[in-house]
Amino acid sequence: MKKFNTLNVVTTAMLTALAVILARTFHHLAGGALGSLFSPMHFPILVAGLLCGPYLGLIGGLFAPILSFAMSGMPAFPNGLVPIAFELAAYGFFAGLLRSVFIKNNKVNKFASVIALAISMVIGRLINALVGAVLMTATAGTPFFVNLWTKFIGNFTSTWLAIILQLVLIPALLFALKKGGILVKYIDDNSQPQSDEVKGEQPVQQH
Repeated sequence: MKKFNTLNVVTTAMLTALAVILARTFHHLAGGALGSLFSPMHFPILVAGLLCGPYLGLIGGLFAPILSFAMSGMPAFPNGLVPIAFELAAYGFFAGLLRSVFIKNNKVNKFASVIALAISMVIGRLINALVGAVLMTATAGTPFFVNLWTKFIGNFTSTWLAIILQLVLIPALLFALKKGGILVKYIDDNSQPQSDEVKGEQPVQQH
């Protein structure tokens, strides 16, 4: 599990600020529909979770939409802000948590980031739908399960392009950081699966 060291805290703060800047930029230049399609706030928070761990990812995901709302009034409170805050917090938390789990599995460790991203996207959108459905039921009186199903499906159909881009670009970014010798500063070596030789066990020799 990642520690709250200076590098991770500063990186999370920068990625959280980037999430706010990207959201405001897309809102002003592209409008709400394209903003949802690209979901620019998701990208930095998912990266924060993968690089800096689940707890900092959760904090970054929670504060990014709150800061955006404080600065621009977007996303609207409560039906926009509250579900998105829970969704992004889930992205950051589960991306970091699941990567730390899958990286220890020799069978899937090469794809740990992609698997963690995919599962986190589903969990985050489900949490968004749950919170949003509760708010809609409380404020509009519409049936909960209808709201839940509509929001859950809509969370995928309205952001399909963002899902594709994130599944392609985020692993590519991590690969570039690894090649540049930067990723090792974030990734705990102890989380990597070890071979028998590294553990001190010598392979059996055939005679």
